[in-house]
Amino acid sequence: MIKLLIADDEPLVQIGLNSMLDWASLDMEVCGIASNGDAAYELILQHRPEIVITDIQMPCSSGLDLVKRCRKEFGDLPVFIILTSHENFNYAKEAISCRVIDYLVKIDLSPETLSESIDRALKQVASIRKRQEPSMRQTDRISDVSIMQERFFIRLLNNLFENETQYLTQAKELNLSFSYAGYAAAHLEMQLPGSSGTRLSQEQLLKLYNSTLHMLQELLGKYLPCRVIPLDTRRLAAIFYIQEENISTWKDHLSTALHQAFDMLFNYYSVKVLAGIGRLVTTPLELSVSYHDARQLSGSVSETDSFLYWDSMPNSTKLRNVFNLSLFRKEIAEAFETLDETALHSVFSNICSLLDADQVHYAQALDAASSILHFTITLLPEGMEIASSIFSDQPDTYCSLYRQKTVPSILLWLRQLEEGLCRELPACRNTQKNYLVEHAKQYIREHLDERIVLQDIADTFNVSPNYLSQLFKKFENIGISEYISNLKIQKSQELLKDGNLKIYEIADQLGFESAFYFSKVFKKVTGVSPKDFRNT
Repeated sequence: MIKLLIADDEPLVQIGLNSMLDWASLDMEVCGIASNGDAAYELILQHRPEIVITDIQMPCSSGLDLVKRCRKEFGDLPVFIILTSHENFNYAKEAISCRVIDYLVKIDLSPETLSESIDRALKQVASIRKRQEPSMRQTDRISDVSIMQERFFIRLLNNLFENETQYLTQAKELNLSFSYAGYAAAHLEMQLPGSSGTRLSQEQLLKLYNSTLHMLQELLGKYLPCRVIPLDTRRLAAIFYIQEENISTWKDHLSTALHQAFDMLFNYYSVKVLAGIGRLVTTPLELSVSYHDARQLSGSVSETDSFLYWDSMPNSTKLRNVFNLSLFRKEIAEAFETLDETALHSVFSNICSLLDADQVHYAQALDAASSILHFTITLLPEGMEIASSIFSDQPDTYCSLYRQKTVPSILLWLRQLEEGLCRELPACRNTQKNYLVEHAKQYIREHLDERIVLQDIADTFNVSPNYLSQLFKKFENIGISEYISNLKIQKSQELLKDGNLKIYEIADQLGFESAFYFSKVFKKVTGVSPKDFRNT
């Protein structure tokens, strides 16, 4: 699917462009909306869209500055369509020199003119892709990183990391920085238009959900740093990063942001958003506590009070709306990590047995089922597609969960999910195994100048060292340690031929603990010493 980014500082234009064409019918998706050039650049780094529609004049940096920066750093992709409020020959001339695909005047913009421009852009993308096939692998890598970041946040919010070391390793590898004075988590739910009347199709629902997610990220980010995380097509999570100077007033800043964002979403999409916000915590690993608070408030938030803070609720400690899945943390993580249907069946059986107990309330059962649904969608490869296919007999697929009004009906829904996952996991497992091995090899190539430890690689991809080692050996017919040594020695041969570095300097550059150990490994792999190799 082709990704499209919209950049314009006028909310009305953002909304208009987002809804002017049926992007799904063009096999396109709006991956982000930005209100200035700098924000657009960050979204381009994150999502790597093929097409960008940008206003020519915006705060921070202009549309033309954005085009020039992307041309310099990324080459021919993305292709750009420039928007302007008035015709200007000099602007048009400069835009043409930057190889933009089109230059459109806003007042003349219509579905027809935009469709024609998009058609030209799609043809240009196809042409560029043919010329740049090898470089597309890097684009896939960026997309993979974005998916892995979402999985990281789901694990963080649900306390699924085994230890702090695993959390720190993954955060570092995914370029995620946590250097703030405080953090707070939120759980958000969309109240859809016409929910009591005509039901939206799955395609319409997905489009509305994506638009809501992107707009929330954009609008909330104007007030304080945050990350909005997709859960399912009606629910989202958010993490708010609080700077030292805002610790005492963080609720004021957040309340202003939520009021503005929720009002705009309702005005443009007729979507009402309800949110529970958990307590302020001081470390990222405590975010699971804040998120637990936020989910507890889901039954108390209403259209009258569209968002509530946990520590502002006098009876918050008495709420029992959340099912504590931390008891099954290890089992859940292992089942989704290894894609083992037997382990998954065991987890489902234990959870369903507890839910079947008389003392479990409806709210707790719904929370447990929705959490497992979110794990399925986020932690499994193609999780959303798998969940949709399992509930293809329902018009709203897996969102049929939220039509269940009793604990027994939720249990039936969970058992259907379990049966479907156990059918799908064997095929999914083969795909995931190849995925893990390829990404482990990519990690090794990117860290050749460091001392590479199996535990670090395993932590990066949230798997056990033994599992990764066995998997690597099965698919590559070579042990992972031997693979690392071979790559390092290949690199050392290039450096030895170059002749600019001494042997001990090469050993140090490639992360060997000593020149002696480097020489020993080199001779084992090549049959000759580094000195003899250099002299041949």
